[in-house]
Amino acid sequence: MLQTFLALVPIFLLIAAGWAMRAILIRDDAMWRPIERLAYYLLIPALVIHDLSVADLGSLPFWRMVVALLGAILIVAGVLVILRPALSRILVEGNAGFTSVFQGSVRANFFIILAAAPTLLPAYGAALVIVAVAFFTVTVNLLSVLVLARWGGSGEANLVSLVKRLLTNPFIAATALGIALNLSRLPVPVVIDTTLVLMAGAGVPLALLTAGSGLRLASLGTHLPGLFIASFARLVATPAIAFGLGSLLGLDAAVLAMLVMFHSQPTSTSSYVLARQMGGDHELMAAILTTHTLVAIVTIPLMLALFGLEL
Repeated sequence: MLQTFLALVPIFLLIAAGWAMRAILIRDDAMWRPIERLAYYLLIPALVIHDLSVADLGSLPFWRMVVALLGAILIVAGVLVILRPALSRILVEGNAGFTSVFQGSVRANFFIILAAAPTLLPAYGAALVIVAVAFFTVTVNLLSVLVLARWGGSGEANLVSLVKRLLTNPFIAATALGIALNLSRLPVPVVIDTTLVLMAGAGVPLALLTAGSGLRLASLGTHLPGLFIASFARLVATPAIAFGLGSLLGLDAAVLAMLVMFHSQPTSTSSYVLARQMGGDHELMAAILTTHTLVAIVTIPLMLALFGLEL
């Protein structure tokens, strides 16, 4: 557990540095958006293309991993929807609050596991994580938009827009390109490969800094029921369900560790933007995002230790 905790400390220090930079140096949110776009649209895709193009994809248990990964999300999402009438009564903003609890329970900030994979997982771990993110992104975006369209305060479901956004998602496009390069066995020129490596090295640190810039500590004093429900669902229940499904499917310890780490991550920073756009409770969403990020450095190694997945 201590080794896992120490491996995560630099990642969360970068997130903390992002928060401090926003509080002291770069206070205007508009100045953070180009940095976020640079990481999301260029540098992270470079990492994805490089890692997938050189991975030994034939030996990896992709489909069993995907079943466990998405099965956990679908179970948690189904339980939350069934409990929605009761949850809406105890949340400050009712149904709008429920949509934020839902997003906080199913979405994840995958930049953390991308940063941790080289240190904590085997050599093939990064490729597994990247494929997991691609399937995960499609699923949780669809679920989140449908829930916000049904119970959010404003905004409408536009499936055409959603499909277009998913098809043009840079992570998904980079995943497809990386797999295509791998399967084609075409050699990547050294100059291009070196360029991808250099770009990839900057992607995750910038993404973690921008994640830190989105933290809002002042929002933690309210919305306690929503904070507790979303934190339990995201940081405890979902990784436990993923571990159970993965064990039933016969996945080895390294893949189980990846699943538990993936589902123990804080919720995604994009949840706040979607909540604001489609009538969710964006204040609760900001509080959930901040709470998850603050406690995940402890809960991730705790969940791994609980299931005997010491790394």
